[in-house]
Order: sequence, then structure tokens, then C-alpha cells
Amino acid sequence: MQRQALRRRVQFNSVEQHTVTPVTTVVPHRSWIVLDVDRTLISTTAWYHACTSSGLLLDEKGVQKFLELNDQAYGDAPTMSENDFRRRNLDLINASPLGPWSARRLEEAGAAVAGTLMLYPEVAGYLRHLQDRQDPDLRILFLSAGYRPFITGLVKALLARHLLDNLRYDVVGTSIEFDGGHCRLGTVVDGAFKSSTVTGILDAGDTVALLADDNHHDQPMFDRVERAGGQVVRVTHEPGAQSSRSWREFLTTLPHAELQTRLATGGGGYALADVSGVLTRYRDALTNLPPTDNGIGVGTMERDAFDRAVAGLCELATEDPAERARLRGLLHGFAHVDDGQVRLRGRLFHLCAPPYLFPGPATSRERWHESVDSSLGCLRILEASGALARWGSLPRSWRWVVVGVLDHLKNAATHALDVLTKSSVIDGSLDALDAEIEELLEDCHLAYWSAVFAAPRMRRVLECSAWPRLRRAVDQCAGTPFVIRELDDPQVIAVSALCLAQQLQDGGEWPVGLIDFQSGALDLGLAFRVISRLTRPELPPVGVAHMAYSSKNVMRGLEDEGDLGFDYLISRVPKHFHERVHEWLEGNGSVVLYDNNVTTFSTLANVKRLLGEHANARIRAAVACVNYDNIVRHLRGIPGEPLCADWEDVLDLRPVADYVTAFATWGTSAKTQALHRMYAAPVEAPSLPKAVVRRPGPLFKVCRVHNVFDLAAVVRAGADAIGIHAVSPREPAYSASEVRHVPVLPVTAEPADLPLAHHETAAIRAMTARLPEGLTVAVVVEEAPAAGDWRRICAGLGLPPTVTIQLQCRVTAEETARLRAEATGGLICAIGADQADFAAYFGFLDGLLDPATDHILVDASAHQPDLITAAQRVAAPDTRDAPRPRPGRFPRLAAAMRGNRVPVLVADDVPADVLLERFGELQREGVLVAGCDTQNAVEAPKTAQRYRLIGPDAGVQALIRKSPDRLARWSDALAHHSSPPTARTSTK
Repeated sequence: MQRQALRRRVQFNSVEQHTVTPVTTVVPHRSWIVLDVDRTLISTTAWYHACTSSGLLLDEKGVQKFLELNDQAYGDAPTMSENDFRRRNLDLINASPLGPWSARRLEEAGAAVAGTLMLYPEVAGYLRHLQDRQDPDLRILFLSAGYRPFITGLVKALLARHLLDNLRYDVVGTSIEFDGGHCRLGTVVDGAFKSSTVTGILDAGDTVALLADDNHHDQPMFDRVERAGGQVVRVTHEPGAQSSRSWREFLTTLPHAELQTRLATGGGGYALADVSGVLTRYRDALTNLPPTDNGIGVGTMERDAFDRAVAGLCELATEDPAERARLRGLLHGFAHVDDGQVRLRGRLFHLCAPPYLFPGPATSRERWHESVDSSLGCLRILEASGALARWGSLPRSWRWVVVGVLDHLKNAATHALDVLTKSSVIDGSLDALDAEIEELLEDCHLAYWSAVFAAPRMRRVLECSAWPRLRRAVDQCAGTPFVIRELDDPQVIAVSALCLAQQLQDGGEWPVGLIDFQSGALDLGLAFRVISRLTRPELPPVGVAHMAYSSKNVMRGLEDEGDLGFDYLISRVPKHFHERVHEWLEGNGSVVLYDNNVTTFSTLANVKRLLGEHANARIRAAVACVNYDNIVRHLRGIPGEPLCADWEDVLDLRPVADYVTAFATWGTSAKTQALHRMYAAPVEAPSLPKAVVRRPGPLFKVCRVHNVFDLAAVVRAGADAIGIHAVSPREPAYSASEVRHVPVLPVTAEPADLPLAHHETAAIRAMTARLPEGLTVAVVVEEAPAAGDWRRICAGLGLPPTVTIQLQCRVTAEETARLRAEATGGLICAIGADQADFAAYFGFLDGLLDPATDHILVDASAHQPDLITAAQRVAAPDTRDAPRPRPGRFPRLAAAMRGNRVPVLVADDVPADVLLERFGELQREGVLVAGCDTQNAVEAPKTAQRYRLIGPDAGVQALIRKSPDRLARWSDALAHHSSPPTARTSTK
């Protein structure tokens, strides 16, 4: 590392690599937190522990020699310099029979040592404070004298252990060069190097918000940071201390962080449990979980390690080349590769991610089936070959790949349990949960956790005859969508279940039953039951039931405020579990309520109170995670979600982690931000059909289709026609409206005088170059183009002027005559269902337009521009509460349209079955109706829409809007809809 480079503007490598290389490229202004590691964040020197742990870096003989060297360098009467100690220490390691050595091996050693060490609780609290802030300009630099790869592994593992692994950070340490499996000392990070690094950051114009180190010899370094407005922590090392006085004093300057730390480490029932004993006891088992560095439990491997593991598993599983190719393809189907990193979760795991993350026409239910098929296919090959019978002897990286497959199977089972639980309490006719299906879902969890804690037990899963029944049941619950699961981090789940079991066992009150909650916590009940069976076989198995209740359902409009009562709560438990729940409550044992998170404590408080009032059993409450930030807000009087009364008395058992926010919105939750960082790389364009197959029935037109991904989704759903929206040429209003969707590329409005969607025009042109034959295309404008502008608009969009023009504005006879001469593909003229002169204007359009080529769009959506409604709506006492006229429900509309010459398109932002019903009602009233036009009813929520880069050169950005799941409802509705032949007219 060249020190002079640090005196210029510096940039470190990406957080995924956690290493640094100074470069001279100018980067945006940043604020840095600079932290030493040994004796600053932890109470000891990690390298000493690594060298004294026989079998990690040195054998027993090597350990003894190391202790002799260490005494010579750091004993009471030192006789060796630090640099001599470093060289002789590396000589010992090079001579160790445990080599050869590489950066990866030393990183693994650092991770292994982290299992025996803990961050000071004050440090963990401060880092949680930084994590909650989610400041994009803030970055942490771990600046250590320790060896860079070793410190990288140590830091990564310590942060993961404290659920802080979605912090943005880099590591600088003493460099080591590797040659033929041997280590050679490189640039040493000493006090002078640290001072030069900090000085370089400040000279480059960045800020150092905090500097913490236990080395006080370089006083000028601390002084320079303070003069620049930063804070410093001069850590006083106290050997063996479990807490740091220096850090405690620093936290008093940060009231929010100090209070959050005291809550998490204090004596209240909501304070974090001490997980060190659990992590030490089950360290070997938990290393079967793939390593993560993203804060939400997504396993990560280097690409070359993943490829070697896949090749090894395929070679071990079968000698048949075709079968090997099939297994290789299945294993790669679970992975997501990005810049040399392999994520062991991807499109087949994140079933409810917003469409922009995994763009494509497949619905979440189709991906669910694919996940089941692929995971069962992989596991059957591996099981039949006997490869898994050698589980303990498989390389750890091979086990990570198999655990990833089992992770997908468990995830599919949990999603199935979620939709079946909800459906069974909403509609008894969909109550498919029974003993056989319950056993299958539990066996999926057993297969996963047994691979972590022992060896995979999957024969019952592979041979179970209930799979077809489960698939049919999930498909019958199509109205119950897959939803985001707040907690699916396997390490948090495992540690939570193990700590809960330890607390219950130590308290002498092993429960007879456990009730968990839908979506966020459904993994927890089965994880506790299964992990307890594996780790505590001498104790009675704990029964599990699931409840579809959340205190926030009232806020979401899913329940009435007066619903809550004992009978109502029991009704939120599927009937299959009723008998066991009543048996638990009537007995003399204890029942645990187990949720993934508490933010207001209301869900657990309500259930605990109501069940306790009607039960002989003792009701106890537990969670995996606590939203400490919200508690701090409450205590400090800062606006947040209000806590329930007596919130301090709700929890009976201690949690293990902070809550990683998931349900705020897709734009603000920490979980979503982590997903976006991992999966928002450029994507390849999908394949498109060469032609659209015309089907019988009403025309199905989808508006605002601006890229190939949305086009593929709507065509697959059965769309015959699309609308491409030009925009009103009012800048900067248009560009400002796009900010919330996070455009990736800056765009210059060229030409600025035309109504073009400037952020999307390139994506539209890329799409129009690949339009299938037979697809009707309409360009939607909000103002009638001036003479000559129509051809310029079409050229800007890559379309011929012969396409249809859709006018979302009032038109005159002169304007339509002029446009008909320019737009020979026909006209679609809109009329607002709310406008006061509906009958007169409809009659005007019906007499003006050509029934052979044109249409009238009756727009009942919330997007009727004032130009359509002439700034006047149907008179009502209070227009804010007035019901909007709807075709069929308001005879005056049908009466005004009856006997029309020009066919009508019915437009509204309502579900498919509703719009098709209105289509049929108008037909029965004698109105000539061509089809339906929809927009928002097939789009993802605004918070789930974002721009993505497309293509190998990432030169096109696309705002992906359409939801394959919502479009699938149109496919189903159109398939079941029949209409008279007269309803169909050409749009050409």
C-alpha cells in the first residue's frame, strides 16, 4: 500500500469484499468511522487466540513454540522486536503441518476465532446505532495492525454474530503475500501507517466522524481528528473486562445510542440474551450454515468455491453425463451470481420480492412450484447416489451448497404453511391443513435443520405421497398471496431457538405447546420443535400451532377494532390445531407465544392477556428480535409507533437480536435495501414471442408498457394491445415524479418540446424494436399533438406513424380530422365516467369517429385528467365522498351509450373479474363493447417499482411496473369469460 496515495482522494473496494486498495479516482464526499480492532472492539488480541488454538494455525508443538516467542516479544522482559516476532511467527506457521496457506485460509481462521470472542456490548450498541441510521455516505474503516485476511474474517464473523453484517465497511491491515502456500510479511500497519491513513482521508476532503484506538502513542492523530470536528475514543485496555469503560463514557455523548445500548444489555425482559454459550456449544454445527455478510441471512460463496463444490457433488452423485448435467443445472438454478459472488438464495427463494428485483413473466406461485420441483429433483439424485450418507466427510463448501438446496425446500414449505394458515381462517372451504400435510411441512424443516446439526434426514420428505395434495391446496389459495417473511435468517432462527430452549430448560418449565404467528414467525415454531428434538432428545417434543393474528391488522383495515376477544383469537387458529390448543390451555403446563419481532409489543400483549384470562396453563411470551430503536423513540418522546400499555412486562424470555426492519415500505426497510444491494445488477432482456395469438373474447389492453420485461409479462397474460404513454411536456414536474422510482442513469430531455417519457424513452425504443406481430400499439397523449408533432413523437419512440393514437383529452372535430390524416392506425378518444356532460360528449364522439378503426375509451379510473372531465364532475353534496358512477351500476351511463356505432373500451383500476363483469353488464344493456383497458390493477405498488439496467452494456434503464401475479388474474378471468361474437371488433 502506498501511503502517498492516501493523501489524495481515496476509495476502498466494495463492501462485499471487505478489503481495500487505495486508488486515486475522485469519489463523492464521505464520512468515515475509523476503528482499531484488537483491544479496542474486543478485550483481547485475536491473533494470539488463533495461534494458541491447536489445530487452527499450529499443531500442539507449534503452539508451544509460539508461546515462547510471544513471551520473548511481549513478556515482562522483552528481548525481541515486534517485527522480528512477526517474521518468526510466520516462519512457524509456514512450517506448520496444517498448511498450505492462502488468504482464504487465514480469513477462515479469523472467522473461527470470532466464535470464541465477543464485541464489547457498548461497541455492538454503537454499531447498531449506525446500522439504524442507514446513512449512505457513512462508511466504517477497520484499521488494524493485524493481518488483513485474518482481520477480515474476524470482523465479518463478529458482525454476523451480532446481526450487524449489513453495515458498509472496509478493512485495512498488515499485508501478507502468498507464494506456494507460504506466507511472507508485506507492509506492516503500525502507528505511523495509521496516522498517515487518517491524515490522507482528511486531506482528501472526507471527514472522520469517529476514531477509536487503544494505542495512545500517536497523540497528533487523535488531535487532528478532533480539530477537524470528529470525535475520538481513546480506549483504555482492561484485561479480561466484559465491558469497556472508555466506550461507555463515549456513548454518553450519543443519548439515542446510549439508551439503545442500555436497553439491549440491561436487566429488563426485553434485553438481549447472552448467546455466547450457545454459540460456543454449537459452533461446529452452525458452521454448516453458509456464511453471510448482508444482514438478512443470504448465504454467500466465492464463484470459484461454488463451482468446485457443484462439480464435486455432481461427480460424487453419478457417473452418467446426462444426469450430471441435470444436477449441475438444478444447482445453478438456486444461485444468483453477481460479480464473482454467488448468493445461495435468488429468484426461487425470494418469492414475494417486488418485480424489479427478479424481472420476468413468471408468477410467484409458478416460482414456488419450480422451487419445489428443483429442490426435490436435486435431493433425490443426491440421496439415491448415497452422496449424502457421507455428510460428515464432505467438504464444508459442498455442505453449504446442499444446505442451500434444503433452504429452498424449507422456504417453499413455510410459504405453503403461511397461505394455508391464512386461507383456513378466512374461508373454511380452503381448510386443507390436516395431519398428513402438517407432517410433510415439518419434515421439510427437519431435513434442513438435521443437515445443520447432524446429518440430513430427508427420506420421508422425498417419499411423501402428500406432495400433490399440498400443491393443489396452495393453488386453490390463489387469492392468498405469498408475502414477505420478516425473519428468514437461519442463524438468527437457530440461535433464537437454542437460547429459548436453554432458558426454558434452565427455568425448569419445559412447555407443552408453542404458538407462533403467520408470515414473519412461521419458521420459529417448527425450528424450535425440530432443533429441540435434535439437540435435546431426552425432553418431550413440544407441540406447535399457528395463529393468523397481528395487532396491526386493524391499522391495515383487515379487522375491525371491536373484533378482538378470546373466541376471535381462537378463530384465527386453523381448525386442524383447535383441539390441541384447547388441550394446552386447559392443562397445567405452560404455553409459549413465539413471535419474530416486537415493535409495539401489542400482538403478544393482546394474545397473552386474552389466552391467560381463559386458560389454566401459564402463558409466556418470547420473541427472536426487538425493535430497540422504536423503544428509544418512545422513551425519548420522538415520533414512532406507539408502544402498548405495560410493554415492559410483556416478554417473559429474552430475545437474541435487534429487528431488521422489513415492513416499512420497499423503499425504506433495511431488509429491502439489503435485497436491492444484492440483486439490482443489470439484467438480460427476456425472450418474446414472434407473434400474439388472437383469442376469442374481449380485447385486453394494458397501458403504460414501456420495456421488454413488462411487455413479456402482459403478452404472456393474454394482452392483445398495449398503451405507450407519452407524458405531458411539463418539466420539471415529470422528472420530479420519477425520483421515487430511483432512475439509474441521468437523462437529458431530447427533444424537450415533445411529450416523451425521457427517463424511459430508450427502454421504449428497445421494446418497440422487438414487438410481436399482431399486437396493437397505442400511443397515449394528454394533449393533442400540434401539426407535424405526431411523426416526431413516433420517431422518438421507435414506432411508425401508422400506430393508434389515444387521446386522454377533449378533442374537437378539427383536431380529429387533422390527426386522422397523420395517424392512420386509428384513434382512441377518452371520456371520463365522472364528467357532467357524459351523454352529450359521448354522442359527439360516437358521431365523429370511424367505427371501423376507432374506439371510445370510457375511463372510470382515478386518473381521469381534468381535460377529459372538463374540470367538472357529477354534482354531489360532497364530491370527496360521492360515489363514482360505474357502468352497469349507473343506468344513465348505459342509457347514454346504448346503440353506439363506435365500439367502447371499458377502463378502470379494478381487478379482472370486476372489469369483465362491467363489460358484460354493458353488453346486456345493448352497448357495443370491444374490450377492457387496465393500468394500475396489474401493477406492483408504487413502493415496489424501481428502475433497472438492461442488457450486457447496461445502457438502457427500465422502470419495471407490471406484477406477474396480478396479470395472472387476468389470464384466469379471460379463460373463464365468454362473450357473444358481436362484442369483438377490430382495432386496426
